[in-house]
Amino acid sequence: MWSSRFDPAAITERLARAAGNPETWADGARREHAAAGARSSRPAAVLLPLLRLGADPTRDNAVGSPHSSWHLLFIRRAEHPHDRHSGEVAFPGGRVDPQDPDPVATALREAEEEIGLDPSLVQVLGRLPAFHTVSGYRVTPVVGLIPWPLSLRPEPTEVAEVFTLPLDWLREPAHRQTRLWPSPGHPLAREVIFYQEREGRRLWGVTAWITLDFLRCLEP
Repeated sequence: MWSSRFDPAAITERLARAAGNPETWADGARREHAAAGARSSRPAAVLLPLLRLGADPTRDNAVGSPHSSWHLLFIRRAEHPHDRHSGEVAFPGGRVDPQDPDPVATALREAEEEIGLDPSLVQVLGRLPAFHTVSGYRVTPVVGLIPWPLSLRPEPTEVAEVFTLPLDWLREPAHRQTRLWPSPGHPLAREVIFYQEREGRRLWGVTAWITLDFLRCLEP
């Protein structure tokens, strides 16, 4: 499997390279998002919890095997009648609070609040360049390695479920498409990624863009 070639050190190196040279790997649509949100003033952060599924739990995460694969952990937001993001697939995260010293602290705090993830269990591997949203947020994605299996405690008012998706499936171009949303003729039409539905869940929008950013930074 493609993802089995990576160990945490290699992922850390690629994240550092992407952070230092975002223009070398971000595609045109990604740069358009950055230009459109250049005046974003509301900082936020999300955690991309990375785990190795199928690995021997008695061995270090840095030691891979042909039978193990990297997965990303996602949440499905709880259903609320007046929430525009109700029921969407997302990463744990949220707005930066005044007491947060940096985006890493924000991502870890939000993950603890939303899914009960102990920050001490997260090995931060790095960050991706900030993603600017059309709603005015500047979102910093933070990639963190977590042990697995792991007992989590989702906050029911915020999170309906926690699940994982394999990097190898997410990387496959046949599993996603980019189209103009909400419609080609709409004055605010923009390119949005939609993944195929998998087990009743669909990854799309900003979370899909961030996922693809992470996958692209891992490419040679």
